[in-house]
Amino acid sequence: MTGDADTASRPATFPLLAVFALLAALTACELVVPGMDAGRAARIAALAGLVIAKVGLVLSFFMRARASRRAARLTLLAIGVAAGVAVVFMLETVFRVNVL
Repeated sequence: MTGDADTASRPATFPLLAVFALLAALTACELVVPGMDAGRAARIAALAGLVIAKVGLVLSFFMRARASRRAARLTLLAIGVAAGVAVVFMLETVFRVNVL
């Protein structure tokens, strides 16, 4: 009986390893992006996208934001607002560099 109660309180190992592997792969992609031959704005946008994906994974899996519908909606809203602010800042920076 103690084995049943013990396994019910712990998360399954496979999803935990899968999310960890995905986070490691996204981190490896972040290390590759700066060396790409794309433009500076494209590299910054790619890095911002990778960070947003990692934040979404951490919030939904490790912080259990997917457990309730309201928390999931608030999480998606926060990620969307953060992405919007990041895009506005990037566009402003590109505009200032081209004007000056």
